[in-house]
Amino acid sequence: MENNVQKTSTPPAAAIIRHSFSRPAKMNWIWPLMVMSLVLAAFYALRCALTDAALPFTVTSVTGYSIIVITLTLFAEVFPAVSLSEGFSERITGAYTGFGALILSFLSGVPIMMISIALYNFTAWFDLRLTGKSVYPVFFHYGQIATASGNILVFLSDCIIPGLGAAIFFFGFMWTRFRSTDTRKAAIVISLAYMLYSLNFTAAMSFLVTGVWCCYLRKRMHNIWGPFLCIVGSSLSEYLLPETLSRIDIFGISTYADISATYFYSSLPAFFMGVVLLLFFIRIFDSFAGSVRYEIDESVYDTTIPPFERSINLALITTALIFIVLWILVIKGVHL
Repeated sequence: MENNVQKTSTPPAAAIIRHSFSRPAKMNWIWPLMVMSLVLAAFYALRCALTDAALPFTVTSVTGYSIIVITLTLFAEVFPAVSLSEGFSERITGAYTGFGALILSFLSGVPIMMISIALYNFTAWFDLRLTGKSVYPVFFHYGQIATASGNILVFLSDCIIPGLGAAIFFFGFMWTRFRSTDTRKAAIVISLAYMLYSLNFTAAMSFLVTGVWCCYLRKRMHNIWGPFLCIVGSSLSEYLLPETLSRIDIFGISTYADISATYFYSSLPAFFMGVVLLLFFIRIFDSFAGSVRYEIDESVYDTTIPPFERSINLALITTALIFIVLWILVIKGVHL
């Protein structure tokens, strides 16, 4: 009799698999991440297959890069967010909380740019110093751009479209899958996922910092337009201020000795200046959040969101394994 009770109380393997991989009745945070990782893995395989393919343009040209990035953004971020958000799609974009806050979000992209480029340069130097080679990102374009249309296409594929996709999926859709009491956990998960999604080793810390700040903006502004404008402001300030702080060209150097000392003279002060400016913006946004917290109460939606722990299942392990394999392949340079 005890053995029968023991058998019936233990869920079968099929039930565990069904619970982990079938679409949840109440959408959690790991299932969309698993979908995104599977699409990303498919595009990585496609990128590897197209490396030596006979095409009218190479995958590292502006045209090839733009087509891949825009298509990836649609299939890995926009489409999953739209198709999986039935019943709460209006919460993805969030509430409009004023034009002034949007302007501040846009301006906060300047210190994010300073910190991001500094971290990028430090990582590039340490990578060359320790391993003797650079790890190239999966999706990149290489070569001089001589036309205005080319520059516009690069800005769209580097900033506007990926930034909008990230705002919709990570800081919109994913953010709504965490309860108001789990915002710190949400920031950790979303920032790490945003970094891993980039498949860019040299810029990994830059994506992590940007992800953390965009999660902060989403929490304070209650919409996706703050994070989106921050990403745009960061990229635009880098385009408009190329002589102030520039990235190390990992495609044009072979040893760490080739890196000019001016990169360090500019990166280190820029990093600390960016941190100081962010502290200034934090004080402003904290004050702003205090003035609107009685108007917007996101805790009313907590009952429609599964607990954080309910998402820790086989889907999480599968997603982690996919990202581990992808990053190992990236570091080994399989896509080159």
